[in-house]
Amino acid sequence: MCSLDCATFPLRYHLPKGFMRLSESLRKAVLASKKTRYAVAIGSGVDHAVLRRFMKGERDIKLATAEHLADFLELELTQKKRSRKKS
Repeated sequence: MCSLDCATFPLRYHLPKGFMRLSESLRKAVLASKKTRYAVAIGSGVDHAVLRRFMKGERDIKLATAEHLADFLELELTQKKRSRKKS
């Protein structure tokens, strides 16, 4: 289901089809930014070693770190609209 190595990122609960974990979204956004990891780290104020370990799946990051990355990458968290089931 996930495009990254799922063995590295164990699933604690089942995600519905089409949903992506926040950490996976952040990793994809960093890769899609067309900037080096080092440039993203400097621009976001995140230690480059922390970002490297996060990108490799060796460590998780704190929510505050995720906020810094999201701000720098101009990401926004939104709630997905639910489709109505017909009864």
